[in-house]
Amino acid sequence: MPSSKTRVAIIGGGVAGLVVARHVVSRPETYSLSMFEQTDQIGGTWVYTDETDKDKNGLPVHSSMYKNLKTNLPKEIMQIPDFPFKDTGGPSFVHHSVIRQYLLDYTKHFNLYPHIKLNTHVEHVEPEQLANGQVVWTVTYTDLPTRAKTTKTFDAVVLCNGHYTVGHVPKIPGIESFKGDCLHSHQYRMPEHYSGKNVCILGASWSGIDICLEVSTQAKKIYLSHNLPEPLDAKMSQNVEQRPGIDHVDGDKFIFRDGSSAQIDVLIYCTGYEFEYPFLSSKIKLQTTDNHVEPIYKNLIHMDWPNLFFMGLPAIVVPFPMFHIQAQYILGIIEGRIKLPSPERMREEYEQEKKSLLEKGIALRHINKYCERQWDYYDEIAHLARVPSFPPVMRKIYDYCNKMREQDFTTYKSYQYRIVDNENFTVTCSKPC
Repeated sequence: MPSSKTRVAIIGGGVAGLVVARHVVSRPETYSLSMFEQTDQIGGTWVYTDETDKDKNGLPVHSSMYKNLKTNLPKEIMQIPDFPFKDTGGPSFVHHSVIRQYLLDYTKHFNLYPHIKLNTHVEHVEPEQLANGQVVWTVTYTDLPTRAKTTKTFDAVVLCNGHYTVGHVPKIPGIESFKGDCLHSHQYRMPEHYSGKNVCILGASWSGIDICLEVSTQAKKIYLSHNLPEPLDAKMSQNVEQRPGIDHVDGDKFIFRDGSSAQIDVLIYCTGYEFEYPFLSSKIKLQTTDNHVEPIYKNLIHMDWPNLFFMGLPAIVVPFPMFHIQAQYILGIIEGRIKLPSPERMREEYEQEKKSLLEKGIALRHINKYCERQWDYYDEIAHLARVPSFPPVMRKIYDYCNKMREQDFTTYKSYQYRIVDNENFTVTCSKPC
């Protein structure tokens, strides 16, 4: 007899996938779950590896984690709401290995391992419409150790395959003439490789600044090249110079947009990542150009296929707690407790919001950067899912942390945050700030 349970496939065993799985397995009478993870470990990008190109199965290395990375948000607001960190003391900005252990503990606590297929590569995801009009999904996957291929059918698919694997590399005129080392931040691991070299770092967002601070301890000279409206106002090492974006390259000579130039040994692209879903059927019409994915409603649901969900699209957010709310919103849709508008109405709402953001001067490639918009987004989907949104103290800590970072990004990780209650927090400096 066919199962009466709703069959859910989760593709990807990183944070987003684990959080969705936690909520699915909490309703064993309602769901059967399969999670597909192509590596041999859960944790996604939080699993550090020295490898930078291909993994042991010949697949592109998934993680972009570098050896010394610490979180750029305090753990007090990073933690998943129903699973606080065990160590309530200690630093707020923790090494990536702490997050990795936290995810292992989370997976064990909620007994997710029985539902996870490790070393399993999803090859193809195809929609199929049944005679009754219902859409189901066939997922074809390969067991990497045995190369055995299997196809199974699911009622809903949640894509959690991560977005920090395929680096975005902008075209620079003349770059083919450069004979030095070129790499993307995805391949960066440790600063010692750049000892005594002249390094150009292109991009001054989170990874660009972090890598600049690290490499400056080893490099002869760093040129931090970016197109921000104003130079970054922070105390940096004497061997760091800020330059505008790269205009063109002539051999090892980089010419910047202000006409200045420098001799460069190494170029590190810190220019973001591409959204890619190589396993999706061609029936799934999806645009992923210019760092923008559409047609996706509420940054979660494909408007033409409302049982196909996309996790991890919003950027500049508090991700782990956001996944906690998004997962419960998704289950509300699957279970019919949340009624979606018609595809036409979803498109109208989406286009209105996009038009409004573009008119405010937000470029298409930045629409997924939620920043201040994130709080209304959490409140909205939490309300629809009938679950608690974030307490005000989370936004207060987030805003305070951002203020400290803007004042001096070389010291903002020295602060320790402690939540007192839903409204209040304390902050101290753990070392000279």
